[in-house]
Amino acid sequence: MIDQFISIAEVLGYLKVENISDIEERAEIIQEFLNRQASKGVGNAYERYLENGASTAANVITTYPRATKECIMWCVNHYLSLNKNANVIEKACRAMKHYGTGCGTSACSCGMTSLHKEIEARVAKLVGKEEAVVFPTGFTTNLGGISYLVGDRDLILIDGESHSSMINGCKLSIAKKVAFKHNDVADLEIKLKKYGNECENIFVLVESAYSMSGDLSPLKEITALKKSYKFYLYVDEAHSFGFYGEKGQGYCYEQGVTEDVDFIMSTFSKATAAVGGFIASKHKYCGILRWGPMYMFQACLTPPDAAVILACLDEIESNPAMIRELHEKNQYMRGLLNAKKFNLGHSQSPIIPIMVPSPAKLLSVVDDLYEEGIYSTPIVYPAVQKHEGRIRLILNLAHTKEQIDYTVEMLEKICKKHDAPCFLSETKPESNTVSHW
Repeated sequence: MIDQFISIAEVLGYLKVENISDIEERAEIIQEFLNRQASKGVGNAYERYLENGASTAANVITTYPRATKECIMWCVNHYLSLNKNANVIEKACRAMKHYGTGCGTSACSCGMTSLHKEIEARVAKLVGKEEAVVFPTGFTTNLGGISYLVGDRDLILIDGESHSSMINGCKLSIAKKVAFKHNDVADLEIKLKKYGNECENIFVLVESAYSMSGDLSPLKEITALKKSYKFYLYVDEAHSFGFYGEKGQGYCYEQGVTEDVDFIMSTFSKATAAVGGFIASKHKYCGILRWGPMYMFQACLTPPDAAVILACLDEIESNPAMIRELHEKNQYMRGLLNAKKFNLGHSQSPIIPIMVPSPAKLLSVVDDLYEEGIYSTPIVYPAVQKHEGRIRLILNLAHTKEQIDYTVEMLEKICKKHDAPCFLSETKPESNTVSHW
């Protein structure tokens, strides 16, 4: 049975589809697969780690077989490359000396510091909302925010490609949940008409930029529906906060729809190079969020992390040219890939997916890229549908022109070597069917 699988993701998908729930059986199947891979000398990407921390170039260590390789990194979400900025590191060190390493308790138990309060005020002003609530992680921001905001007589309409944290927030809620086709405003309107009279409140959940496909949400079209339908709009800006808008206000601001978005959420682990998350909204809605269990019973993010967030916001404010440079590099890399006819789907953001709808060839390409010093994790089922595998390249500000040129050159060479169906003439258009529901 295990011989039919070529990735651990497929094994996990099999366990889910077959509804194998016994922990002994699940553990044995997974370990059997890992042992088979190891016997073939195939390294497990999930067991790799970095010797010198996240950067655009890093030493990648493989646990088994034990090996170290210097690679250009294409899987790091530090879009503005501020995690190794000297000013940011200095401010984090000063905060640690002054505040200590951790808060020791939740915000409700007086775990917050003046740094946390400064983040709340600054972020709210930046994204154009009355107030912001800061959570310890981005994942639990969505998990706690969505599950606690929505009531038992409410309806959630969620984009089918939404992040796992949003999906699990929906699952924790007691509301009815319905997915609409990815970025399909017409399908969203059909469901607003169909279910609008069956519930007390409707919450529409989308991302501004989608992490797996790199495309941007049609926010203007979605907010325009508010003229005909009553709903609350919740936008996850994890992959746009800090580097869309002239000062990093986010994609809602750039599209001019901030007033029509009721809840703006983002993580601090990407452009602001730390950890944590926030939801910005009206003052009265933030009062609800602070009574949720994910806020009340979870320790605050650490003071050094809070200092990093503030320091990153300082850097963005004082040097907005970083944002322009990142988008210029995005256009440069996309130009090279488009010239070689790679299928990039409908992507626009600094997340650049190379669509490879063949799991076996996708993994062969990724393995060969690694041997050439290019690191990117393969995106396969169940993260996407079985025919929608991809290589995901996440562009950071610190990526050099030479690194971009070399990566594109090797991509073309290796994809052609394996006859991988990743070029426009060879691949089917991406579907907009629901992947996670």
